[in-house]
Amino acid sequence: MRTSNEKPTHTRWYILFMLSLMYLITYMDRVNISAAAPLISKEFGFSKITMGIIFSAFTWGYALFQVPGGWMGDKLGPRRVLGPSRSIGPS
Repeated sequence: MRTSNEKPTHTRWYILFMLSLMYLITYMDRVNISAAAPLISKEFGFSKITMGIIFSAFTWGYALFQVPGGWMGDKLGPRRVLGPSRSIGPS
């Protein structure tokens, strides 16, 4: 808890920027693989089902870590969880 004479830090803006950057990178990954899908499918002989599994790989990271990440954020605090998660994020 802050006292009245302490100034707020810019850490929250840094964290927001880093999270937004991570989201941008994962979005660009999904867009690029979607654009390259016809060429990838043709070159490797993948069916539409296989390509669907490849596309779903981008959501597995979110699905697997959403609940444990929320639990850790509640137990350890957001600062202890969000900092290290930058280095092991989905990108």
